[in-house]
Amino acid sequence: MGKETNGRKALLSAVLIVSMLSACGRTKVADADAQAPRVSKGTIEASDIGLAETPAQGEEAGSTAGAYTLPQKTGYEAPTSTENRTIVRSSRVDLEKARISIGITETELKKRMREQAGNYFFDLMEADQQLLYTEILMVLEKHGENILISAKDADTLKKVFLCVFQDHPEIYWIDGYGYSRYGSGDNCYFTFSGKYTYSKEQCDAYQPMIDAFVSKCESGLPQGARDYEKVKYVYEYIIQKTDYDLTARDNQNILSVFLYGESVCQGYAKAVQYLLKGMNVPCTMVVGKVNNGEGHAWNLVNVDGSYYYVDATWGDAGYISNADEGDTLPNGVSYHFLNVTTEEMNHTHTLDNVMPMPYCIATDANYYVREGDYVIGYQPSKLQKLFEEAMSAGEKYVSFKCSSEAVYNLCVTKLLEKQEVFDYLPAGAKSVDYFTDEDLYIISFWF
Repeated sequence: MGKETNGRKALLSAVLIVSMLSACGRTKVADADAQAPRVSKGTIEASDIGLAETPAQGEEAGSTAGAYTLPQKTGYEAPTSTENRTIVRSSRVDLEKARISIGITETELKKRMREQAGNYFFDLMEADQQLLYTEILMVLEKHGENILISAKDADTLKKVFLCVFQDHPEIYWIDGYGYSRYGSGDNCYFTFSGKYTYSKEQCDAYQPMIDAFVSKCESGLPQGARDYEKVKYVYEYIIQKTDYDLTARDNQNILSVFLYGESVCQGYAKAVQYLLKGMNVPCTMVVGKVNNGEGHAWNLVNVDGSYYYVDATWGDAGYISNADEGDTLPNGVSYHFLNVTTEEMNHTHTLDNVMPMPYCIATDANYYVREGDYVIGYQPSKLQKLFEEAMSAGEKYVSFKCSSEAVYNLCVTKLLEKQEVFDYLPAGAKSVDYFTDEDLYIISFWF
């Protein structure tokens, strides 16, 4: 079952086990080939009478970068589609009756279409695709089989199905769809069936358990929480309650997280989406790839009117294998991919959606910015405050984000190469472990 905030998520002693070093590795979008992570880890040591000698140029103190054992699989599985080549003879009249029998009437369709407004992919569509979207959703909700829909071609059907799949995490009982094509040319029409993994009766039995998980989660949300607090809370809650496990049952949907506490990326993303939508925070699932070519799923959220990317899987320290025992991240959570921009995401993730995604540029709700762990220059007073606050809280970990590459390079020079980090450590400190990320401008220390 899922773990709590009791230190069970071990971290590499000299490395913040963060999302950007996930099983998927990293990619530089501008390059044709995937690049190695631009990260370093190591230990700086001081002698009894002073600091150790500064490392030679081009060599970081105590660096052991590349000493990670990273999983090679994300566990992501895309839904599948199948065309039924064996057509059961049914008249158009019979198909119309079957459609009405599961509640797809003109009046109900109009009502359900209005209800879809606010779903990310639905809002991007033209009216004819919105109609098809709503038809597909209603068929799936009713576990319909061989139901007449308004699709005119297989490509559009696939596109719209994927949009429904990514907008609706509550439809957990499918892993694809099938269709039949009747006639040709202008007289062509389609019927649609979901590939159902659970019956309607089984889903009715699961729903109280889903509701219980959601109710318990929501009970811990502070009253009056705003969008940022809701996203941060859900991000932490899912990570703390879920173990990353490629063999997890139902790992492509919310059941894996809500019922079993084990999942992979798509389960994490759908769970985050389900909870945030219930808290009235716009959220959808995003799919794409990472540098080893593995498929991956994460989220797009709207916080106070601006879009950000969120990847809870890459915030789970358990996503990294072969971690050393001893040091843990506060709360067992990495915040490096909580509300980030497109530019930051592009270092590690490549989008592969059927509809365009926004170019996210806002930073106000980025975790480091909002929490005050953000420096706009080499600021000794700010750094002193960060270290003092950590020590006052009984923590031996500090992580901060730099506002630019120039600021990041200056901080690396001052803190690592010139070893000024010892100015902020407890008196008598003889060593400190560190982690740096050149792409996200993040520097972390354990002491």
